[in-house]
Amino acid sequence: MIPLCRHIKTNGVRCRAAALRDKPYCYYHDRLHRALARQKPTSKDSLVLHPLEDRDSVFMALSDVICGLAAGRIDPRDAARLIYGLQVAGQFAPSSLDVPEDAVESFTVAKTGDELAPELTLCTADDHCDSCPGSEDCDLKKAVAWRAAQAAEDSGEEDDNEEDDDAAGKNAA
Repeated sequence: MIPLCRHIKTNGVRCRAAALRDKPYCYYHDRLHRALARQKPTSKDSLVLHPLEDRDSVFMALSDVICGLAAGRIDPRDAARLIYGLQVAGQFAPSSLDVPEDAVESFTVAKTGDELAPELTLCTADDHCDSCPGSEDCDLKKAVAWRAAQAAEDSGEEDDNEEDDDAAGKNAA
């Protein structure tokens, strides 16, 4: 079983990459969260922009810049540069018009203040199913059982078809 990264993107979808050993995040998001922790604002005049992962995060960053400009925390020239950069980023960011089906429905807050998606593991083989605590609701186990049932059905249909062919051959003779 492979634990998945617990990072939640701005659009509410969790990262689907494998988490690092004994860490809640994948390689990319582990580095990202460590960099963000070092970048926490030291005063009320500071502005921290989060990574631009998708179009929703670009809009959030744009909102932060506009609010900072309105509050007088950002120099108008700096704000103009940031808004231009966000405009370019928005053109290349993937669109997210619909609410994603796999959006995170609950989260926990870590000691660092990060919001973590629920723990989730990805099964790589069905040989661990008996010892897995989530085996009752395991999609992999259901898929393996479904495939086995389909294979049994398919082999049963082939046997029936062979018997029908034999009967048709006898009647023709």
